[in-house]
Amino acid sequence: MAREPKSVGVKILWVWTFGTAAILVTNAMRTRMRDMEALMNAEQQQQHDSATTDSSLVDMNRD
Repeated sequence: MAREPKSVGVKILWVWTFGTAAILVTNAMRTRMRDMEALMNAEQQQQHDSATTDSSLVDMNRD
């Protein structure tokens, strides 16, 4: 069976569809990466604040 040549309109539609899918996947990944980065920064900040509080308590006990 020979395949019929696809019209230009169908080719454009496929390119549009794959392009849109690629953009959506990229946006989803960027959002997840941004959320993960914010979570890691918050965790680091919390650890830093905890360490600062602990060291100030040790300093207060030495006096």
